[in-house]
Amino acid sequence: MTPEYRAFLEELFASFGTVEVRRTFNFHGLFRDGTIFGLVADERVFLKTDVQSRQPFETAGSTPFCYRARDGSEVATSYYELPARFYNEPEEAAAWAQAAYEVALRSPTAARKQRQRDKGMRQPARRSRSS
Repeated sequence: MTPEYRAFLEELFASFGTVEVRRTFNFHGLFRDGTIFGLVADERVFLKTDVQSRQPFETAGSTPFCYRARDGSEVATSYYELPARFYNEPEEAAAWAQAAYEVALRSPTAARKQRQRDKGMRQPARRSRSS
């Protein structure tokens, strides 16, 4: 990702809050307060959805982020592309990012991480039992 595109993303989501862009596998993740709510691949933004929030994306003609699995199959994720018109409408983009962030906070993974943070420590590694 170019520094210019990173700056563009920070500006696009400025009214949403501080967004951290981090390399994640073969793409970049969009994080707020340590929670991933979006992905960036090939300078396209994908936001996290769930059953309740996916309809506006589908209505706008958005498609899910897909990747090729090790076995060669294509896997569709719950991240849907931000409609192109919002790249020029930061307030709308921020509203969709907020909705994606709320979906991310409701996810089981986020809930598990929050419980661990609340405990102030990581879960200990499981030990294998020897007979």
